Amino acid sequence: MAGPGSSQQTNSSNWRQIVTSLYPDALTRTYCVPPVNFNKVPYARGTVHGTGHSALVLHPPSGAAPVHNVPPVSQRPVPPSRYSLLTQEPDPQAIPDNVQESDLRDDFAQNHMMVNLQELGNSRHEVMFILSQLSFGNYLNQPAYAAATAQLPRPSQLDTKKTKYSDGEADFVLIHRQHGILIGELKSVGKSQACSQNPQPPADADVAKRVTKAVKQLDRSETVVRHLVSDVSPGLTVRKALFLPYVSTEQLERVLDNDPQLKQAVCRSLGAGSAAEASQLCCCSDQLSQPASYWHGTPAVLSQLSTWWQHRMACSVYTLLTDDKYLDIVARFVGPATTVSVPCYNGVRVEVRTAGQAVAELGRRLALLVLTLQQLDLMNRNPRLVCLTGPPGTGKTVALVLQGLRWLLQGHDVQVVSTLYTSRAASRMIAGQLGMALSADPTPPPTPGSIALHHYDFHNREADVQQAVTDLVARVKDGQLHVLLDEALFAGSDVYGQRNTTLVGRLAESVPGLHLWAAGVYHTDIPPSLRPEPLTVPLRCAPSVLREVQTAVDRLTAGIHNYSDSGVPAPGDGLRVIRLSHHGNAHTGRWPAECRQCGKEVAAELRRLGVGSGGNSLPNSPAPLSYSDVFILTQSSELQDDIEDDAGRVTSRASGVVRGLRDEGLPVCVLGEQDWRHNRARWERDVDDVAVAATDRVTVTRYDWLQGLERRVVVMLPGRDKEVDEGLSDEEIDLYDRLSAASRCTTQLIMVDVPPVTTAPSTAT
Repeated sequence: MAGPGSSQQTNSSNWRQIVTSLYPDALTRTYCVPPVNFNKVPYARGTVHGTGHSALVLHPPSGAAPVHNVPPVSQRPVPPSRYSLLTQEPDPQAIPDNVQESDLRDDFAQNHMMVNLQELGNSRHEVMFILSQLSFGNYLNQPAYAAATAQLPRPSQLDTKKTKYSDGEADFVLIHRQHGILIGELKSVGKSQACSQNPQPPADADVAKRVTKAVKQLDRSETVVRHLVSDVSPGLTVRKALFLPYVSTEQLERVLDNDPQLKQAVCRSLGAGSAAEASQLCCCSDQLSQPASYWHGTPAVLSQLSTWWQHRMACSVYTLLTDDKYLDIVARFVGPATTVSVPCYNGVRVEVRTAGQAVAELGRRLALLVLTLQQLDLMNRNPRLVCLTGPPGTGKTVALVLQGLRWLLQGHDVQVVSTLYTSRAASRMIAGQLGMALSADPTPPPTPGSIALHHYDFHNREADVQQAVTDLVARVKDGQLHVLLDEALFAGSDVYGQRNTTLVGRLAESVPGLHLWAAGVYHTDIPPSLRPEPLTVPLRCAPSVLREVQTAVDRLTAGIHNYSDSGVPAPGDGLRVIRLSHHGNAHTGRWPAECRQCGKEVAAELRRLGVGSGGNSLPNSPAPLSYSDVFILTQSSELQDDIEDDAGRVTSRASGVVRGLRDEGLPVCVLGEQDWRHNRARWERDVDDVAVAATDRVTVTRYDWLQGLERRVVVMLPGRDKEVDEGLSDEEIDLYDRLSAASRCTTQLIMVDVPPVTTAPSTAT
């Protein structure tokens, strides 16, 4: 972007170019700005004793004792890693403002309404921008553009002694290419709880009170918006609507009929002739998805919403609004001269305009060190022998890292144990996190402990069990042994699980001073020496991703605890899952891993998110997504990189999806089965690299090799392991893909759908 004083700042055509660079399909589709509604999350500040780390603690707005009144601690620096499990906000002692139940209700309603409006726009292929929570004080307020905007209409020009228009905010402003502008005022009246349960009908008096306030806000917003666009399109149509997602049309009509003064005000504001007509112009619960499934726009819901839309917008076309004028108006509201920011719990406001920026910022918030009250209590109780169980993304590995750090700071050596290649990456990540935490500490203890990483293969080598016992017992110091065992399985029917149980049992018998913390998804057959501690509150992935994982957890019930609700919302709902299809003339092979075209289409979606785009183009915006923010995961045994012989000649070409990604210029790290078999040393180096995100590359791999690791963007490619998946249906494979691949995603999930086989698959090229 050009700097202050450049010609780009004074030329409207250049502003349009900036807008179309941010929103390439501005003239063909619907955009939400910001793309995600960021919630006000009630956090408290807690301290994990013995680690020097404070954490944000999920704190329901009522019914829980405060946890932030703890002795101040000397804050340890954040380890220098994009994927540190110990990441904290820069101001560790700041106590967040108290979040009220009403704030949670308003956040829920705002997100509920935004999701429905976006579904409406997408289903009808509307060309519009949906601006949410537009603060008029942020309009054309960037100092670098002061000269260019000096003569443009501003909200402050309308300020009077009685009304300060520049302090106002519009819940929604829809800028439509054909129909003009719609201003929406949202009221959450009737939403009795912040969670997604069906509300009870509100009292008529409450509805009347909130509608009275909403009409005044609508009229003020209309005055401001008309003024702001007066120089671009003086006669532009500006309509208004009340958004009441938890009030029925019938109730609203009754409320208006019973209050003549309110009815008159609403009819005047909306341009209606009766209470019935005014109610039909408002968007009520009748037209929206149910709160318990607010993200699910059924055909019936979309039909009702479309009917409301046509009635409200009258399907009129404002012929004077050309493409250039439309882009000029959009540029005024979301272009570089206007601040488009979202709040953060610590008071810092971050600019989030695009989907890529939303993924980056939401991913950053989901990566913060956040604990539940249960986890904080567990860490402060500090039991010796524990097995953490629970579905993916519930903070099990985070707890292991914190416990390992406590041991190190107490001077104990920490043994990080991997008993199978599927836990190699998680174990290396834990060891790396512990090492970074110690090295980043400017005042380390005089004699900190050391970190040792142990690798075994319990599945293929029974002798490794005794070897592990021998190796670990040899590490006993002062009668104590401290072990971390992540991605552990103890299922009695599985040979690998039986050998893990044997390891724990023999260590407990041999070392009375054993301290062992294990973690795994399954809670069955936990060794009797370990205390089960279920962790079930999702902490590390957005709800839009969690819903896909939940499908698998619900149906693969054996041995997996279900998720539970903490009563506290996630930082944001997340972006809609992107769905691609392995289908069409250009696609080859039975599965996406074999398909070059799938690689190209995945690359195109990553480019749209700004992956690998480099530096920031706007001030105060989050760091752009890197290639290392992306996992492309499959279970296909066909996945591989180029296989070379000893002379360096390629004897077997890389999988189609890998070639497609490279065709589009993406740097790729491939961890396939053939790579593991033919070049074990390179495979080991690459796993080390990926575990700490050392190199900026997109990782394409079998998902069972990266258990425990997470990325902001995950692409899920269906596929089959010819040995492991024999006898499983496509539906069963999909469930395991969701459990083990989709769960690696924190923010943006991309799923490639594979249609059922109707003819013999073609051969990959």
